[in-house]
Amino acid sequence: MRSASDSGGMILVRRIYALVEQALWAFGIAMGLVTIWAILHIPQARESFERIRAQEISEENRHYCEKWGRKAGTHEYTLCTIDLYEIRKNQTKRVSDDMIF
Repeated sequence: MRSASDSGGMILVRRIYALVEQALWAFGIAMGLVTIWAILHIPQARESFERIRAQEISEENRHYCEKWGRKAGTHEYTLCTIDLYEIRKNQTKRVSDDMIF
C-alpha cells in the first residue's frame, strides 16, 4: 500500500519533468530560429564585410601612394595601386602556401 507522501513525491517529480521538458523544447525551437535567421543573413553580412574591406584597402592605397608622391587621379597613382594589389596578392598566396604545411 502506498503512502500519501509517495504519491505526492511522484506528482512533484512529474511536474518538474514536464517543466524541464517544456524548457528544453522552447530552447530547441529558439536555437532553430536563431540558426535559420543566421543562415538567411550570411550573404548580407559577407557583402557588408567585403564592402568595408574594399574601403579599407582603398584608403591604405591612397595613403601609401600619396606618401610616395603619387597624387590620386594620376597615371602614377593608378600604377602604384596596381603594384600594391600585386604585393597583397603575392603575400596572400605565400600565406596560403604556408598553411599547406
